[in-house]
Amino acid sequence: MDIVITDIAMPGMNGLELVKQVKRTHRRIKCILLTGYAEFEYAREALQHGVVEYLVKPLDHQKLRAALESTIRTIQTELDRTASYQQALLAFKEHLPALKDKLLLELIQGKTYPQERLKDKLDGYQLNFQMQDRVFLFLIRLEEHFTNFGLESQLLFEYAVTNIALELLGEGFKVWHCRDAYENLVFLVKSIEGDTVDPEIILKQLTHNTHQLHSSVNEYLNGGISVILSYPGEFPLHIRSMYEDSLSALRQQVGNDKGYFISLTDKHKGSPVQPLKDLYASPTLMHLLETGQWQGYKERLQQMKEFSNSLPAYNEEYIEEIRSMILGSFHYIAHKNHTLLSDLVGRELLDKTLFRSISQLISWGETLVDTLQVKLERDTRNNRMDIIKEIQSCIAANLAEASQQFVADSVSLHPAYVSKLFKQVSGVSISEYILNMKMEQAVENLRNSDMKIYEISEQLGYANSQYFIKVFKEQFGMTPQDYRGKL
Repeated sequence: MDIVITDIAMPGMNGLELVKQVKRTHRRIKCILLTGYAEFEYAREALQHGVVEYLVKPLDHQKLRAALESTIRTIQTELDRTASYQQALLAFKEHLPALKDKLLLELIQGKTYPQERLKDKLDGYQLNFQMQDRVFLFLIRLEEHFTNFGLESQLLFEYAVTNIALELLGEGFKVWHCRDAYENLVFLVKSIEGDTVDPEIILKQLTHNTHQLHSSVNEYLNGGISVILSYPGEFPLHIRSMYEDSLSALRQQVGNDKGYFISLTDKHKGSPVQPLKDLYASPTLMHLLETGQWQGYKERLQQMKEFSNSLPAYNEEYIEEIRSMILGSFHYIAHKNHTLLSDLVGRELLDKTLFRSISQLISWGETLVDTLQVKLERDTRNNRMDIIKEIQSCIAANLAEASQQFVADSVSLHPAYVSKLFKQVSGVSISEYILNMKMEQAVENLRNSDMKIYEISEQLGYANSQYFIKVFKEQFGMTPQDYRGKL
């Protein structure tokens, strides 16, 4: 049932009471109320209870028909909207695991979100994590036994290890997991009891669960895993450093078939030597140059300077590392432009190697950027002008055959690129330019030769002299014959 039509005056239960009852159990049913009372109070109360139409007796059949048609359209619209929503909801649910994985991967890689936007994502993805939660992170690497199989089998093993881990952690922890870029499994966990529990107790429980995970994987999957359990941190502020410290600890140990377990009970306090991770962040220095983001390149250099100055200490190797990355990116872009870097920026600038501080090094890099930008942009303009001159010469020498495709083939470039470049530099399209050249030649022939109109037409590539006359008249407001007659 989709529509109920009822009179307001009925024995036992009046129409308004019936509408209330229907709406209580079937909210989607549309109700049309008939009454002999035209008072406003009845109409207002009826509308408050979801009556879509209020018709006063004696009943006008045309109004009833219109009311039914309007109600049917409303029902159809709601059905369409519901179907669309259900379809979108189903697609969202299907992609939800991948969306969760992607968000965690972005966070451990250092991507930052505005706080409200991150909250919205956490809520929308049904993740039980909130700002400033105390969290732990552990990293799992599947060892030699699992890597002996193909990729598809390895993914199945990862799925199995993940399920075992989730089962072991499920009772006491909220868990969020993903697969990182190095084929490690990353688990972010927090206690169900929140921050009320001593972190040492949670670490003890996680250590116990991890040992259980080791034994279960060995028992059921006949292989070993290595696990790094991080120190506690604040979500999302510390998870990148927690992940990178765990990854560093994982890389410092050569895996074996049984794997191993390490707990990072304290944040790194040892060596002041730390990786310059911002140096290798995306977009890379090479990408910034390749896409002509000169200002973005200089901003990245300043970020390196700020990061380096924030380190407990930096040494000559840091300077050499940054210099090598800068120089490598410049060599790449120079060679991509088929030239030597020394020819672009000068040997003196390239030979500078003595830097006493990060600031000196960054200033050198910025000078390289500015010098290279000026040189490449000037060369680009010159190259473009050379192409335009070549196109114009081609048209002048082949005026009868000239067309966009003919010109593109002559200069060995794609027609679309030729068209765009010519318009950008000259301000007119190739077609307009060819037409102008033909009309200039036609005027020259009319003034300074005895050639017949049809001969001029053939010389300019018009097979039909009548079409040539039509084009000429559109250009000059008179026929070629009239033009010649006025000379």
